[in-house]
Amino acid sequence: MNFLKGKIKKYNEKKLKDALKKIEFYTDGKRHLEAQLKIAIDDESKMEIKEKIEQNNEFIDIWKKNIEIINKQLKKLE
Repeated sequence: MNFLKGKIKKYNEKKLKDALKKIEFYTDGKRHLEAQLKIAIDDESKMEIKEKIEQNNEFIDIWKKNIEIINKQLKKLE
């Protein structure tokens, strides 16, 4: 049983690392887009950038929820 718990724990830890990398990726993308938004001149490009920022925010929220779930699963294994 401990062998199985160890495997599950390693798997969840790997998933946690992946989720943290995803959050970092989307956060960096959001920062980059916000910098572009400050430089943008016309309204059309500003709207496109705002939409992309909103998409990144949605992905960040999704991955934060995934991290919460993974952390709960890890706590159950202890």
